[in-house]
Amino acid sequence: MKSVILLFTFLLASASIAAQQNITGTVTDRDSGQTLPYASVIVTDTLQQIITTVQTDDNGHFSVAIPTTFNNGILTIRYIGYDDYIQKTQENKFPLVIKATLKPTTTLKEVVIKTKQNAVTSRGDKMIYNIQMAGIGAGNNGLETLQQLPGIRLDKDENLLFRGNGDIQIMINGKKSSLQGEALREFIRSLKGDDIASVEIIAQPSARYDASGTAGIINIVLKQKKEKSLSGNAYAWASYGEYFKHQYGGRIYYSDSLWNINGNTSYYKGNSVNHRHITQNIVTSQGIRTIDQTNEWLPETTSKNLNLAIERKLSKKQLISTDWQYYRSDSDEETYGATYESLNGSAVNTVKLTQHLLKPTERITGNIFYNFTNDSITTKLDVQANLARYTTSSDGYLRNDYPDQSYMQLNGNNNTRYTILTAQSDLRQRLIRPLHLETGFKYSYINMDYYNRYNTNNSGLLIIPDSLLTNDFTYKEHLTSAYAQLELNLDKWNIMAGLRAEHYQYEAVSFINHQSNTDSYINFFPSFSINYKEGNNRFQIGYSRRIGRPGYLSLNPYYLYLDAYTLQKGNPALKPQFYHSFQLGYIYKNALNLSLYGYLYKNGFINVIDYQEDRNYNVTYEANAATGKKIGFSASYPYSITPWWSMQLTAEATYSSESSDIPGFQYSGNGFRHEINLSENLTLKNDWTINVNGFYAGRSTVPNGYSKAIGDFSISAKKNLLNKKIQLSGGCTNILRKSLYHKVTEVQNVTTDWTNRWETRRFYLQATYYFGGGKSKTIKAASLNEETNRM
Repeated sequence: MKSVILLFTFLLASASIAAQQNITGTVTDRDSGQTLPYASVIVTDTLQQIITTVQTDDNGHFSVAIPTTFNNGILTIRYIGYDDYIQKTQENKFPLVIKATLKPTTTLKEVVIKTKQNAVTSRGDKMIYNIQMAGIGAGNNGLETLQQLPGIRLDKDENLLFRGNGDIQIMINGKKSSLQGEALREFIRSLKGDDIASVEIIAQPSARYDASGTAGIINIVLKQKKEKSLSGNAYAWASYGEYFKHQYGGRIYYSDSLWNINGNTSYYKGNSVNHRHITQNIVTSQGIRTIDQTNEWLPETTSKNLNLAIERKLSKKQLISTDWQYYRSDSDEETYGATYESLNGSAVNTVKLTQHLLKPTERITGNIFYNFTNDSITTKLDVQANLARYTTSSDGYLRNDYPDQSYMQLNGNNNTRYTILTAQSDLRQRLIRPLHLETGFKYSYINMDYYNRYNTNNSGLLIIPDSLLTNDFTYKEHLTSAYAQLELNLDKWNIMAGLRAEHYQYEAVSFINHQSNTDSYINFFPSFSINYKEGNNRFQIGYSRRIGRPGYLSLNPYYLYLDAYTLQKGNPALKPQFYHSFQLGYIYKNALNLSLYGYLYKNGFINVIDYQEDRNYNVTYEANAATGKKIGFSASYPYSITPWWSMQLTAEATYSSESSDIPGFQYSGNGFRHEINLSENLTLKNDWTINVNGFYAGRSTVPNGYSKAIGDFSISAKKNLLNKKIQLSGGCTNILRKSLYHKVTEVQNVTTDWTNRWETRRFYLQATYYFGGGKSKTIKAASLNEETNRM
């Protein structure tokens, strides 16, 4: 029966395809030859009624299916900042191939009108935001531009969050960035908003992407120019909150008809602080035991980053590139604190904490990338190999002082080394004009060596045996995956369906504990998306099965001493968690954006706090114990109050339900969360730009507790000088100092109130010098996100 249904569906699709006439083509800039992505292609009849509309793809190509009943009409191509391209069409001229070259225009009135068209659209698994047409790029840097998009905001360290989740993949021009953390953040900040053509938000990644994670992918598509050019920028940045920080860096890029060379570097030095306060109330057989902990974490960090990428065009259809990055960070961390223990309100014990650690981290990543693309995009092949070496260590001591003048000092060092190798290939092939097949494979190998060694002056005050003070652990993983995906483009429909298969094998060995853990399994990850457009209305539905893999060290049966009342241990029985993830989207007039999204899961990760009443301390570990669901709704709308004042309003609400059946850590319940974000952009006279961003997150309940309401806002101003060669900017982030972590968990007999208050209110000043006139073309970077997220 299934075979009959599949055959019937294919015949219907084939009949629909056969009943179409086609116009295909490429849209380019007349002066530079640069292809123009997301240009609007509109076909109207002799009465000027719209027959169909499409947009060009990432490479400026388009394909329009015309009904056989169509006789004569007009094809119009529109792109912001360019004159319209107009050509008559006739039925006897099909199939029609067009190479449209658009002439840049300097007419301001036309630009203002077109910024209201096609600011947001959908295709396949992507929600695409045209930065120019949305009017949010001018005068802003890359971070300020991105945070004006629906669902995106910055955390306390100005890292990108999507729907409150930081577990996202960042891609540049469809290629995963080898930059991470502050290096990636500063690279995005160094971009001008005008450098960005569009941003694609992929909330439900299709089968072609790695199956891990639930937050999705953000792809930043940069403008590209093909003429010979040397461009770049240099910047200096300083800020002060409770401590002083400064950073220097720059980018340089050269391009001509054969070569693209990119380089960027940065240097950072600064002090920071986290004020932590944890209160635990534990119901025991003796009464209510209270453990009240406070500490100040004071890191001083120095980091440097160097990235170099070279691309060479071998022919009109082929190119090869390589990208290498070196990153080094040295952190000198001091921690001071105290723990006050009481029973039924009476003081029992006080333990003072002092900790000093030196933590150097070094990372080297690189790749080799090859691409073949024929003229009409009927075939596109990408092949790449990636290498990464990560080393991190810590050396220092932790000391506990007790009221009777005794103390316990734990001295030691830790060394962790990762080696990651990956290879992958992706092929996109047009089968017939509206139908594309995409297929590929990926292999990755991870080898981790972990060594931890401590010694103590007073083992009687240590809550773990001396035999556990040394830990030698290795982890090896082989992951092989392959996928196939079909995409069908009809007049009003875009349909994509795919399947990814993975074979996963690992071996985790703890030599000290004489314990090993091996496993292997095969998993399948289906995905599909359907897009439909009718006039001003666009609809999107998407589904994908996702996986969350445990961190490498989470499988290590070790004990890590945190303080006099807390141990952390690994769990060798930990398995991956799986999600059924979905999204329903609606766009009205390419502006109003509504989304209903969510995921269902079982055996999900939870962080267990296991109180040992007989010895009076906590053991924390990860376990597969959560079963539940999360459903969210988001709405966003861009609005121009005046030609110089625009805003983006986003509102989001989520409902969650979850349960755990771990003895001693059982709970079942539901929760609700809501958040409102408002971003305003004012473009004033004399090249002044002002940005105001604010958010409010109401009291958020979760199945095992709640988070208190928080809200804050940031303001910045920029001034361009010397014909926009120099940009001065300054401002203040989190002015109210309310952007903090404050969560209360209530599980059986233990209530934990945890507050982290970072150095969030910071005043900053930055000067950036731009030289040259060309735009950067980002070269394929090392593709290692899935492998590195679990470190």
